[in-house]
Formats: sequence, C-alpha cells, structure tokens
Amino acid sequence: MKELYDQKEVSRLIGISESQIRYWDKIGLIPHLKRQRGRLFFDFKGLVAFRTVKELLDKGISLRKIRRCIKNLKKMMPEIKQPLTEMRISIYGDQIILGRDNLKFTPEGQLLIDFSADVKTPISFPVDAAEELFFQALECEQEEDWEGAKRKYEAVLALRPNHVDALVNLGNIAHRSGSCTLAEQHYRKALRIDPDHAEANYNLANILEEKDDLNNAILFYQKAIHEDPEFADAHFNLARALERIGDIKGAEKHWRSYLNLDPTSEWAEYIRRRLDEGKPL
Repeated sequence: MKELYDQKEVSRLIGISESQIRYWDKIGLIPHLKRQRGRLFFDFKGLVAFRTVKELLDKGISLRKIRRCIKNLKKMMPEIKQPLTEMRISIYGDQIILGRDNLKFTPEGQLLIDFSADVKTPISFPVDAAEELFFQALECEQEEDWEGAKRKYEAVLALRPNHVDALVNLGNIAHRSGSCTLAEQHYRKALRIDPDHAEANYNLANILEEKDDLNNAILFYQKAIHEDPEFADAHFNLARALERIGDIKGAEKHWRSYLNLDPTSEWAEYIRRRLDEGKPL
C-alpha cells in the first residue's frame, strides 16, 4: 500500500492538473506532507481532500467559498485538522452544509436544527461508480483489509476493464500474498493498456528480478525511470540489477541518482561508504 502520493499520481487519480495541485497546496487548502526535489507528496487523506474539492468545483461552488468554509471551520473547531476529510459535506442550492456527530451547520457556524421543514433536498455529488469503488478499495488497503480491497478492485474492473490503477493495485495485492504469476499477469495487462505507467513498469521489473530474469528486469526498471526520472526506488533496484550482471559503472550512476533523490534513506550512508571505498554494493 502506498503511504504517499506525489503530485503526478494525484493528478492522474483525481483528474486535475499538477498546476491546480501546486496552487491548492500554496494557498493552504490541501497542504503537502513532504517535499522532495520539487515534488509534493500527500497521504490518502490528502487524496480524498483533492477529490472533495474537485467535486465541489464541479457542482459550481467557487474556490473562494471553499477556502472561506475551511477557514471558518478551523476557527470554530480547531481540533479538526483536515475538514475536507473529517466532515460530511453536502450542497443545498449554492450553500455548503457541513455535518458531524449528527449535527448540521453552515461554515459560518450556524447550527441547522430542522432540515426537513424549510430546506430543499440536498443535491448529491455526481458519482462515478468505478471511481467510488476504487477509493473504497484504497480505504480497505489503509485498513489492511486486503481481501476487501481485492473484491473492490475486481468490481472496478467489472465496470471499467481498462482501469490501469486498479490492475496495478490488484497486482500488488497478489504479489503481497505470494502469487507472483498472478501479479505479473495484472502488471502486463496494465502495461498493454498504458505502456508508460511508471509503477506498473517498476513492479513488473521487481517480479522479473525475483525470477532472475535480470536482462528484462533492467529494461522495465529503465522504462520506469524514463517515465519518472525521480523514481528513487527504481534507481536503487536498477543499480542493484546492473551490479548483478557486472555493469559496475552503470550501477554506480544509478546509486548516485538514488542518493541525490533520497539522501536520508536508511540505505544512503551504506551506499556512500561503499562508493567511497570503490567496492561493489
């Protein structure tokens, strides 16, 4: 299960531009958790928050109103760290209504006692069934409910057979359970749909390396890096594979790329020491 998603992955999963992600981060609407070499990283709650903002914008709620809503809510309930994921959000006309603990109120703090008498039926967000199931599957992974996640990804694919991220995540679950053959099938199917998917290339390379098919593993690691040059783990694994076939010079190049991308990792000091000694890792 991925713990963090960079701006490129958020863009692909939510359907918004990277410039929107950077702007919403800059104004404090959805702040990043980590920045590394210009890349912004968000957790699953951040992913949900991006989806919520997109849905509000799609329903005609202005970004200014969303920001004001969040600002007021943080003043009113400072214990809430991320209102976009910790509150239930509905729309009545052009008004945002918030809910928590069976209470409903406006962003200004006005408690709504009786919804049924005077308020119109809320307008629900447009729901894409496949994407809703995909997010539910991610939630299952967060809870380490791997069987639940597997069933939901399969349901996504029943609705949308070419959903690449569902295929990749199914492959990850299969690999986790020891079903390397099934994992490989999922990754290869994903790559037939999207040959440029960095994670699918990387994960297939892992499977091939485990099978000692090093030459093909190297090709897929290289493809993952071509699509995402800042994919630190791909540089690490490619360096290791190149070293195994005796390409020490090529391995050194990718060890150094890894150190540039992730200089504080648990492996960084070990790699520096071995490079300084001029010894293979």
